[in-house]
Amino acid sequence: MIDYKYTREGKHCFIWTRVSTKYQQDNGGSLETQKEICENYAESNGYTYQETDFYGGKHESAKTPGKMVTEMIRQVKKNTGISTVLVSEFDRLSRNTSQAAKMLDDLRALGVVVIAAKYGLSTRTKEGMLMAKNSITYAEWDNQNRVDKFVDGKSACMMAGAYVLPVPCGYYKEGKSRNTWCYLNEQGKLIKKAFSWKLQGLSSAEILTKLSARGWDTSKQELHKILVNPFYAGKIKNRHTRYEMVDGQIEPAVTYEDFLRVQKIMSGRTGKYTHRRYKPDVPLTKHVVCAVDGTPFTSYTKTKKTKNSCHYYDYYKCNKAGCKTNVSAKELHEKYERCLSHFNLPAKLLERFTSVILELLSDYKTEITDNVTQLKKRLTETDTNIKKVRVRYATGDIDKESRDIALVELQSRKDAITLELGNWNLNLSNLENQIPAIVATASHIGELWHNAGLETKRRIQNLLFPEGILWDKEKRDYRTNTRNKFFDLLDKYSITYGDEKGTAPDETVPLCG
Repeated sequence: MIDYKYTREGKHCFIWTRVSTKYQQDNGGSLETQKEICENYAESNGYTYQETDFYGGKHESAKTPGKMVTEMIRQVKKNTGISTVLVSEFDRLSRNTSQAAKMLDDLRALGVVVIAAKYGLSTRTKEGMLMAKNSITYAEWDNQNRVDKFVDGKSACMMAGAYVLPVPCGYYKEGKSRNTWCYLNEQGKLIKKAFSWKLQGLSSAEILTKLSARGWDTSKQELHKILVNPFYAGKIKNRHTRYEMVDGQIEPAVTYEDFLRVQKIMSGRTGKYTHRRYKPDVPLTKHVVCAVDGTPFTSYTKTKKTKNSCHYYDYYKCNKAGCKTNVSAKELHEKYERCLSHFNLPAKLLERFTSVILELLSDYKTEITDNVTQLKKRLTETDTNIKKVRVRYATGDIDKESRDIALVELQSRKDAITLELGNWNLNLSNLENQIPAIVATASHIGELWHNAGLETKRRIQNLLFPEGILWDKEKRDYRTNTRNKFFDLLDKYSITYGDEKGTAPDETVPLCG
């Protein structure tokens, strides 16, 4: 129990000031203003202080006392000549009721009186202490009330698509409140390229090299954060939207469909993406597979030193214990190139092949249209179910946990449908545009691989043999397991053309396979 009769003698005081937010500092509650109020009160009422008797801090937390007030109380205990602590208002000690009340009790138990200089109220009596604690209680309520209003307003803006938080790298904001829009800046245009490169199958290391060449040096971790953030697809998903996906007023760096494709690539569910590093001189690493045990070939380099020089020779090998398959890169490359050359479409077949492709694409287009219609129907049904879950939560039919579980499941289903729909739409829009590229690729594929760089070689390899190509160590040649269906079609019409002309078709049939 506090003895209110005991009070330290004298009029030497400490002055305490505190602001917990920049808003308070900018709106009449600055440290300088508080200090001036306390100094004026001290001068008018005969209190003395020294320059070292000022305590307080800028942006001191309203939740915890902080180092400065702890130091101030320690000095009060040490210096028995201090009889008073001046504050501009009681809530400047702390806006947490229990903490502030304890601080007031601790100081009063030491015989030190706290005075709110703005109003002249003090804790000298139990009535004054009651008024001080009531003042702090109201201040805490007011503070929490303003926080709730601020958070509610922020959440309302977010749910409406206005991103009112600090934007991630690559963006700048215009407008305020619900009229806030986010636009790509110069860095954002590079991020847009990064998504495009990832869709093309480039590794993170390759993307970082390209970004660095364009003046932006970033880390692999930062790039990963960017590539998995739906904000760059124009979506908002955070605690202010209750972790629901909301269409934002954001200029996207990538479509949402392509964003989902990137997530699939990065999760390792596609042959396009790999964390492994490939050396330019051995592009068939992990692409050629041992026919005996199904182990992908790795590569290594042998060094041969002579008196005046040093030579390097690349090899591929199967790492399966006991297999001992070991082939020089030169042999593997020459036979792979020879294998690819038999995929080349003869010039005399180009016109007919083009017309056949057009006929097939017409049938394929009908199939795509039917699939798109079905997927759109499923997407509409899923959106309807999402709305129903929200309504049921709003009317109290289900609790928050049930709502969150249902929304996560429905959003996952919606993402899968959206990704599949995007793939079919992409195929539909690109059909006619792909014909010249298909014909050109089929006409010169062997030559193209021979002259290409590592990146293009890997794309050609994945195009022709998505599951790799087998190496038969007994025959010392290739044999395919699964290849792109397009090239089966090429073989079919090459043979048919030969039969109709009365010529031998053997020239157009691939030797490998």
